[in-house]
Amino acid sequence: MSFTRVSGAVLTGLLLAGGAWAQQTAVAPAKIAFVYVQKALASTDEGKARLKDLDEWARPRQDELAKLDKEVNDLKSQIMSQQGVASDDAIAGLNRQLVTKRREFEDRQRSAKRDFEAKQQAILKDIGGKLQEVVTTYSEANHYTAVFIFNPDQLAYLAPSADITDTVIKLYNEHYPLAAKASAAPGK
Repeated sequence: MSFTRVSGAVLTGLLLAGGAWAQQTAVAPAKIAFVYVQKALASTDEGKARLKDLDEWARPRQDELAKLDKEVNDLKSQIMSQQGVASDDAIAGLNRQLVTKRREFEDRQRSAKRDFEAKQQAILKDIGGKLQEVVTTYSEANHYTAVFIFNPDQLAYLAPSADITDTVIKLYNEHYPLAAKASAAPGK
């Protein structure tokens, strides 16, 4: 009986040691990286060009809103300067103009903001999808366990080697060159 107990204990010890050794050799160290998505979106050649186009689209709307805002402020000043001088009917007429102009400004501001955000989201969705493909391909090729979105407010330390943002930007520009987009644009 003692031989059976001893051989059982030895066999159990060998199995546990073999299992521990197998686990040690099978598990590779985790390799993680971070991508600063906002920087990547704005720094790719396509991102720069599309954000510039968005800015050019928005500029006339901003100018129009600035003009309307000036008209509202001019009406306010006119009302202030006419207080006690002009008739109540004249002041009431200026107040009606002010209310109408303020509503027009607010309506156009909401509309411009909504249109801008829709265009911005379309750009971010398009470039973001392509960026995800680049990150996935690079991560799989370089055996990363995980790639996280870099958020400087939630990170105490990041080794420079763990930040793959510049590499991702370079690969994005190689995979999606801007020249190909520019030549395809006239056909749209």
